Amino acid sequence: MCSPIRGHYGRKQEEMLKPGHRINVSRTCQCATFVLASLIAAFSAAMPVPSATFDPATLAASKSLEDKMEILGNKDTPTPAPPVMITENEANCYLKVHSSEFLPPGVRNPSVSAQPEHLTAAADVDFDELARTYPNPNDMAPKILAAMFHGVQHVTAVAKIQPQESGVLVQVESIAVGNTTIPNWLVDYLIQKVLQPRYNFDLSKPLPYPDHVTMIVMGAGQATFLRGPRVAK
Repeated sequence: MCSPIRGHYGRKQEEMLKPGHRINVSRTCQCATFVLASLIAAFSAAMPVPSATFDPATLAASKSLEDKMEILGNKDTPTPAPPVMITENEANCYLKVHSSEFLPPGVRNPSVSAQPEHLTAAADVDFDELARTYPNPNDMAPKILAAMFHGVQHVTAVAKIQPQESGVLVQVESIAVGNTTIPNWLVDYLIQKVLQPRYNFDLSKPLPYPDHVTMIVMGAGQATFLRGPRVAK
């Protein structure tokens, strides 16, 4: 994982980090963006052959993840269905091979790290390039980010994973850009105004499990998908 890149922060930026009176958002952020299962499952359909050259081990780990997601998406699940474990290495190799196919320009070197009940996501973000991908003059979120940050910064997000009966609920505990921790009110605003409209998530509800998955258990360096028949309501 890359080391954090120091940004240039002054009094103006500190003032911008204070919550404004026009933004009424909750302190607790619910987000499915960094859930390992959702990130991979959303793009687990058959992928084109990558144009870049990768070493055989990386390609094998990426293919292993795709095979596992195909198993999770198969409705003809045997009974009993053995659990499916996705490792941190498989997820990161998949991101290395395929992330350019679905991440916006300016987001590079994405990675995930799994811990019990937590997931950490990181990437190097070129904020100047990212701002150019949002040409809508009425979209204030990219303007805020462009005014606060410039050039390439290392972004890290830590989320608490909360499995529930209907799916996974994610609570973002912290997001840092370089050495600056983004306040919760701004994180919530960016999620509501940028991520939710662009990726069509309903972040007020748990992210649904894949078919035949009853629970996702986060462990050190892995996520285990427990499978079985759904309980009829």
